[in-house]
Amino acid sequence: MSPEQGQTSASDSNRCYSPSGLQDASASTAIRARLAIILLIRTVLNTPSRVVYPFLPAIARGLGVSLSVATQVVSLRVVAGLTAPLVGPLSDRFGRRRIMELGLLLLVLAGIALAGSGSIAAAAVAFTLYGLAKAIFDPAVLAYLGDSVPYAKRGRAMGLSEMSWSAAWLLGVPATGFLMERINWRAPWAVLSVLGVLGAVLTRLGLPNARGPARPVRRTGLLTAVLGTWGGLLRRRKVVIVLTVSTLLMAALEVPFIVYGAWLESTFGLSLSALGVASTVVGLAEAVAELGTTLFADRLGKRRSVLAGLIGLTASLALLPWIARIGLVPALAGVVLMMLTFEFALVSFLPLVSEVAPDARAGLLSFYITAVSMGRLGAALLSSWLWRWQSIALQAWVGGALALIAAVIMALESDDD
Repeated sequence: MSPEQGQTSASDSNRCYSPSGLQDASASTAIRARLAIILLIRTVLNTPSRVVYPFLPAIARGLGVSLSVATQVVSLRVVAGLTAPLVGPLSDRFGRRRIMELGLLLLVLAGIALAGSGSIAAAAVAFTLYGLAKAIFDPAVLAYLGDSVPYAKRGRAMGLSEMSWSAAWLLGVPATGFLMERINWRAPWAVLSVLGVLGAVLTRLGLPNARGPARPVRRTGLLTAVLGTWGGLLRRRKVVIVLTVSTLLMAALEVPFIVYGAWLESTFGLSLSALGVASTVVGLAEAVAELGTTLFADRLGKRRSVLAGLIGLTASLALLPWIARIGLVPALAGVVLMMLTFEFALVSFLPLVSEVAPDARAGLLSFYITAVSMGRLGAALLSSWLWRWQSIALQAWVGGALALIAAVIMALESDDD
């Protein structure tokens, strides 16, 4: 699925246009320092997305609404993520760093809105802003890495960056559980606002401006430029395949995972702190998967790595209901296996996506994030409806079917890297 015939020129272009001007960007001290900064900032930005899973019941109680209504409120972050095709290409036009700073500003505003008021309206605004922050920040930072690191080594760099998701589990989720139990459910959001400000400072001081390969400047309006990007990308077959697999992959996990906290709480009677600690197990699984991507995706090939992850996800979801019947520890082991295979597939997919259209890198990555958001949104609505039967088996098997369809599409795509 990766564009082999343009790989050499793309790598040369990356070397030419990398911020540091180094030929081996991923091995340089400068790139390592920037990866560390990106990892820290993305951990903060990803924490709001993580805490809604184990602490959705607590959020619902704090807002004074049902679990179903709370699910719809937190899903507004996913709806806002659908704006990525509008805002994602902005970094191609205005520079990566400036757009990343804008995303962090929205994170700060979201935290203030949720920490300052416990109303359902404030929560709706906050989660919408969280979604916008991700829609703006993620295409810019992934395009930044695409500009800076040659394709042959991009799996490692993006795998390290994606460890922010597991870091959000390992650090953000337990800290959130502690703050919610010791202070109140709004305290974590205030902390996230402060960390967002610090992240903006780090972005300004530690991430030099980066742009992709130079292209002729066209004096067109912003909307015209964005629409032109859309049309050019959606006419490419590989782009359509990438977006389809992205949607199915995210939906496959989200259908069972969005009720993960409610399932563990109702089935095994876990407290908020226990849910936070249990979630560290999931975070460790993600970290292992992301580390596996850094070690193996470039060697095995991105497409083969994605396919292996999808097959593993299908199998883990099929087995989850049977494993969960044994007890809490086997249930957590099943969740770990589900997350491990999903994350390996997802992170292996990112470097592949980043090179499908190097001439419009941020534009394609914004479409990718929108596809992921659509998968989350559709899965959230479906999961909320399925949970009326309170059956994790039903949720898992629907997710497994979606993963299997994605695997078939990947298997039928003959190209490899």
